[in-house]
Amino acid sequence: MTHFQEIFIKNLRFFRKKKGISQLAFSEMIDISPNYLNAVENGKNFPSPEVIQAISDALEVFPFQLFLEKPLEMKAKDPHEKELMVQELVQIKGKLNKVIDDTIQKYN
Repeated sequence: MTHFQEIFIKNLRFFRKKKGISQLAFSEMIDISPNYLNAVENGKNFPSPEVIQAISDALEVFPFQLFLEKPLEMKAKDPHEKELMVQELVQIKGKLNKVIDDTIQKYN
């Protein structure tokens, strides 16, 4: 399991539990099987972009918030919090670019 998968799983659980939604209820909300959601939350499967969008819509968060090291809820009136999110996104982008570059170099 990659670091990004671990972060995604942690944040998915965080936001789902914060809303008080069980796995079963959540799987029904986003139209996936309970077994698939369980496999995602246990790192056995990783969702497609369409499922990630459905998850973020149901949790009422932006998709990128599911990949932040420290899940923050965006408050439209708090520019400092937005600035922290942007800084973390820049760090994530750098890490992801390194993973992509390393993978390309490995297979070239």
